[in-house]
Amino acid sequence: MRLRQIGFGLTLALSIAFQAHADDGQTAYDKGDYASALAHWQPLADKGDAASQDGLGSLYALGKGVPQDYAQAIAWFAKAAEQGLPKAQFHLGYAYLRGDGVTRDRNAAIGWFRKAAAQGYTPAQSILDQMN
Repeated sequence: MRLRQIGFGLTLALSIAFQAHADDGQTAYDKGDYASALAHWQPLADKGDAASQDGLGSLYALGKGVPQDYAQAIAWFAKAAEQGLPKAQFHLGYAYLRGDGVTRDRNAAIGWFRKAAAQGYTPAQSILDQMN
């Protein structure tokens, strides 16, 4: 029983540390330090962290700290969106709406916006209202 408690505590501590590093990337991004954001997010994104994957997608979509590359942006947004991250679902929907890195597809955009909106993501709810 004691070993199970230790294992749970270690898992919790690692998940908190993992989140702190993803937050460090967002803090760097918000300050305009895109190189640091990339350095924080890349290893986490490679390990499957959805928030970091979405962050990398944003860097590539906007060309912040990396060359603008819509294909890379879409790849990262899709990984995060498929894990259910509403912000990434919104970003992917927006890419389909505009045709950034993908064939323009209003129906695909609406589908991703609906997934994000269903989770309470306000920007997705707003854009769906505007599209109707």
